[in-house]
Amino acid sequence: MRTFIAIELSPEAREYLSEIQTETQKYCRRGNYTPQDNFHITLHFLGEIEPSDVEYVKDAMFEAAQRNRVFDLKLGQIGFFGRGEKGILWAGVEKNDSLQRLFSGLEKSLERQGFAREKKGLSPHITLGREVEPQRSFADVQKAVVMEGKSFTVEKITLMESVRRGPRLIYKPIFRQLLKGHQA
Repeated sequence: MRTFIAIELSPEAREYLSEIQTETQKYCRRGNYTPQDNFHITLHFLGEIEPSDVEYVKDAMFEAAQRNRVFDLKLGQIGFFGRGEKGILWAGVEKNDSLQRLFSGLEKSLERQGFAREKKGLSPHITLGREVEPQRSFADVQKAVVMEGKSFTVEKITLMESVRRGPRLIYKPIFRQLLKGHQA
Protein backbone atom coordinates (compact mmCIF):
# COMPACT_ATOMS: atom_id res chain seq x y z
CA MET A 1 0.00 0.00 0.00
CA ARG A 2 1.29 3.46 -0.99
CA THR A 3 1.04 5.81 1.99
CA PHE A 4 1.92 9.20 3.43
CA ILE A 5 1.21 11.20 6.58
CA ALA A 6 -0.59 14.47 5.93
CA ILE A 7 -2.35 17.47 7.32
CA GLU A 8 -5.88 17.59 5.97
CA LEU A 9 -7.28 21.02 5.20
CA SER A 10 -10.52 22.49 6.48
CA PRO A 11 -13.44 22.55 4.00
CA GLU A 12 -13.13 26.36 3.90
CA ALA A 13 -9.41 26.22 3.04
CA ARG A 14 -10.05 23.60 0.34
CA GLU A 15 -12.84 25.73 -1.16
CA TYR A 16 -10.64 28.83 -1.17
CA LEU A 17 -7.75 26.95 -2.79
CA SER A 18 -10.14 25.60 -5.41
CA GLU A 19 -11.03 29.21 -6.29
CA ILE A 20 -7.31 30.08 -6.50
CA GLN A 21 -6.73 27.02 -8.68
CA THR A 22 -9.53 28.14 -11.05
CA GLU A 23 -8.01 31.62 -11.19
CA THR A 24 -4.54 30.27 -12.09
CA GLN A 25 -6.00 28.23 -14.95
CA LYS A 26 -6.83 31.49 -16.77
CA TYR A 27 -3.05 32.09 -17.11
CA CYS A 28 -2.07 28.54 -18.05
CA ARG A 29 -2.33 26.55 -21.29
CA ARG A 30 -2.92 23.21 -19.62
CA GLY A 31 -2.29 21.14 -16.53
CA ASN A 32 -3.33 18.12 -14.53
CA TYR A 33 -5.19 19.88 -11.72
CA THR A 34 -5.60 18.33 -8.27
CA PRO A 35 -9.19 17.55 -7.22
CA GLN A 36 -10.25 19.67 -4.24
CA ASP A 37 -10.74 16.54 -2.09
CA ASN A 38 -7.03 15.72 -2.53
CA PHE A 39 -5.68 19.05 -1.21
CA HIS A 40 -3.36 18.37 1.75
CA ILE A 41 0.10 19.09 3.16
CA THR A 42 2.42 16.09 3.16
CA LEU A 43 4.40 15.73 6.38
CA HIS A 44 6.10 12.44 5.54
CA PHE A 45 5.92 10.31 2.39
CA LEU A 46 6.21 6.67 3.46
CA GLY A 47 5.80 5.13 0.02
CA GLU A 48 5.04 1.42 -0.21
CA ILE A 49 4.51 -0.20 3.19
CA GLU A 50 3.08 -3.53 4.26
CA PRO A 51 -0.35 -3.53 5.95
CA SER A 52 1.44 -4.95 9.02
CA ASP A 53 3.51 -1.71 9.22
CA VAL A 54 0.40 0.43 9.79
CA GLU A 55 0.46 -0.23 13.56
CA TYR A 56 4.06 1.05 13.77
CA VAL A 57 3.08 4.19 11.86
CA LYS A 58 0.10 4.72 14.18
CA ASP A 59 2.40 4.39 17.21
CA ALA A 60 4.77 7.02 15.76
CA MET A 61 1.86 9.35 14.97
CA PHE A 62 0.48 8.95 18.51
CA GLU A 63 3.88 9.68 20.05
CA ALA A 64 4.36 12.82 17.92
CA ALA A 65 0.81 14.05 18.55
CA GLN A 66 1.22 13.77 22.34
CA ARG A 67 4.05 16.32 22.15
CA ASN A 68 2.29 18.79 19.84
CA ARG A 69 -0.66 21.07 20.43
CA VAL A 70 -3.34 22.23 17.99
CA PHE A 71 -2.07 25.22 15.98
CA ASP A 72 -3.08 27.54 13.14
CA LEU A 73 -1.44 27.61 9.73
CA LYS A 74 -1.66 30.57 7.37
CA LEU A 75 -1.68 30.11 3.61
CA GLY A 76 1.15 31.88 1.79
CA GLN A 77 1.50 32.57 -1.93
CA ILE A 78 1.44 30.30 -4.96
CA GLY A 79 4.69 28.80 -6.16
CA PHE A 80 6.01 26.61 -8.92
CA PHE A 81 8.48 23.71 -9.06
CA GLY A 82 9.63 24.03 -12.66
CA ARG A 83 10.49 21.12 -14.91
CA GLY A 84 11.28 22.62 -18.28
CA GLU A 85 8.22 24.29 -19.81
CA LYS A 86 5.89 22.65 -17.26
CA GLY A 87 5.89 22.17 -13.54
CA ILE A 88 4.03 21.68 -10.29
CA LEU A 89 1.82 24.57 -9.22
CA TRP A 90 1.39 24.84 -5.45
CA ALA A 91 0.10 27.01 -2.64
CA GLY A 92 2.52 27.61 0.20
CA VAL A 93 2.06 28.16 3.90
CA GLU A 94 3.82 30.77 5.99
CA LYS A 95 6.77 29.69 8.13
CA ASN A 96 5.45 28.20 11.34
CA ASP A 97 7.40 26.93 14.37
CA SER A 98 4.56 24.63 15.47
CA LEU A 99 4.51 22.95 12.06
CA GLN A 100 8.30 22.50 12.13
CA ARG A 101 8.13 21.06 15.66
CA LEU A 102 5.37 18.61 14.62
CA PHE A 103 7.41 17.54 11.58
CA SER A 104 10.61 17.05 13.62
CA GLY A 105 8.80 15.08 16.31
CA LEU A 106 7.10 12.90 13.72
CA GLU A 107 10.43 12.23 12.00
CA LYS A 108 12.04 11.11 15.29
CA SER A 109 9.07 8.92 16.19
CA LEU A 110 9.00 7.29 12.74
CA GLU A 111 12.74 6.67 12.88
CA ARG A 112 12.34 4.92 16.25
CA GLN A 113 9.75 2.68 14.56
CA GLY A 114 12.23 1.79 11.81
CA PHE A 115 11.21 4.18 9.02
CA ALA A 116 13.69 6.34 7.10
CA ARG A 117 13.68 10.10 7.63
CA GLU A 118 12.25 12.36 4.94
CA LYS A 119 15.26 13.03 2.66
CA LYS A 120 14.31 16.57 1.64
CA GLY A 121 13.12 17.81 5.03
CA LEU A 122 9.87 19.74 5.27
CA SER A 123 8.71 21.80 2.30
CA PRO A 124 5.10 22.55 3.24
CA HIS A 125 2.86 23.14 0.25
CA ILE A 126 -0.48 22.12 -1.24
CA THR A 127 -0.22 20.81 -4.80
CA LEU A 128 -2.76 22.56 -7.03
CA GLY A 129 -1.65 20.99 -10.30
CA ARG A 130 0.99 18.90 -12.04
CA GLU A 131 2.32 19.26 -15.58
CA VAL A 132 1.06 22.85 -15.50
CA GLU A 133 2.19 24.93 -18.47
CA PRO A 134 1.89 28.72 -18.07
CA GLN A 135 0.85 30.77 -21.12
CA ARG A 136 3.93 32.98 -20.86
CA SER A 137 5.87 32.54 -17.64
CA PHE A 138 5.18 31.37 -14.16
CA ALA A 139 6.12 34.84 -12.86
CA ASP A 140 3.10 36.21 -14.78
CA VAL A 141 0.82 33.69 -13.04
CA GLN A 142 2.29 34.61 -9.67
CA LYS A 143 1.76 38.34 -10.26
CA ALA A 144 -1.81 37.86 -11.51
CA VAL A 145 -3.02 35.50 -8.76
CA VAL A 146 -2.48 36.85 -5.26
CA MET A 147 -3.64 34.79 -2.31
CA GLU A 148 -5.10 36.23 0.87
CA GLY A 149 -3.36 34.93 3.98
CA LYS A 150 -6.25 32.74 5.09
CA SER A 151 -5.70 30.56 8.16
CA PHE A 152 -6.92 27.15 9.17
CA THR A 153 -6.51 25.09 12.33
CA VAL A 154 -4.43 21.91 12.43
CA GLU A 155 -6.05 19.55 14.94
CA LYS A 156 -4.87 16.18 13.62
CA ILE A 157 -2.47 14.32 11.39
CA THR A 158 -3.71 11.64 9.00
CA LEU A 159 -2.22 8.46 7.55
CA MET A 160 -3.40 8.39 3.94
CA GLU A 161 -3.35 5.68 1.31
CA SER A 162 -2.93 6.72 -2.29
CA VAL A 163 -5.19 4.57 -4.48
CA ARG A 164 -5.34 4.79 -8.27
CA ARG A 165 -8.83 4.48 -9.78
CA GLY A 166 -8.37 4.66 -13.54
CA PRO A 167 -6.58 7.94 -14.27
CA ARG A 168 -7.48 9.40 -10.85
CA LEU A 169 -5.58 9.26 -7.59
CA ILE A 170 -7.76 9.05 -4.51
CA TYR A 171 -6.33 9.77 -1.07
CA LYS A 172 -8.08 7.56 1.44
CA PRO A 173 -7.69 8.30 5.18
CA ILE A 174 -6.62 5.15 7.04
CA PHE A 175 -6.07 6.64 10.49
CA ARG A 176 -6.38 10.07 12.11
CA GLN A 177 -4.45 11.09 15.21
CA LEU A 178 -5.63 14.13 17.17
CA LEU A 179 -3.10 16.62 18.51
CA LYS A 180 -3.14 17.81 22.13
CA GLY A 181 -5.77 20.43 22.88
CA HIS A 182 -8.19 19.47 20.07
CA GLN A 183 -11.84 20.36 20.46
CA ALA A 184 -14.03 17.25 20.78
